[in-house]
Amino acid sequence: MDKNPNIDEPEDHLEGLDEQFLSGIQCMQQGDVDSAAEHFRRILKVEPRLAEPRMELARILMETSQLQEAEDEIREAIRILESGGQWIEDLEPNQVLSVGYGLLAEILRTRSQSDDAVFGDPEVWKRLVEEAHAVFRKARELDPKNAHADYWAGGFDVDAGEEAEPESDPA
Repeated sequence: MDKNPNIDEPEDHLEGLDEQFLSGIQCMQQGDVDSAAEHFRRILKVEPRLAEPRMELARILMETSQLQEAEDEIREAIRILESGGQWIEDLEPNQVLSVGYGLLAEILRTRSQSDDAVFGDPEVWKRLVEEAHAVFRKARELDPKNAHADYWAGGFDVDAGEEAEPESDPA
């Protein structure tokens, strides 16, 4: 009798990757971004379908001004998450996806502030800014408690081209 390898069988190649992931996080917390990036790359070499190590690698790439590489990694992580590929189950899927979209928006916002964008083609700059705002709004929709996304998505409505009305304080 043939067994279907896709049904409830452990994926042995994932063994130890969670420890590797936690080691990468620890390295990041200690400021050792090179070691952290190496941990995440080793994980992705074993299993490229994991979104969370890709997200952390994208964060490192953004912080080290490798913006195009960071954008590529986070877009792939979002694609994986949107197809149901969440690895770490401690958070709700919308929370993880919101973090992913927030990181993409932050990368786009950072790109829009680069000399190439600011002093380059005004239409390219405008598209970057508009996409960053739209992606921050998407992150806020997915998780209204995402304060970073809420801050950057609020206040200025790019589509309307004017400042949005501030919400009234119920106090």
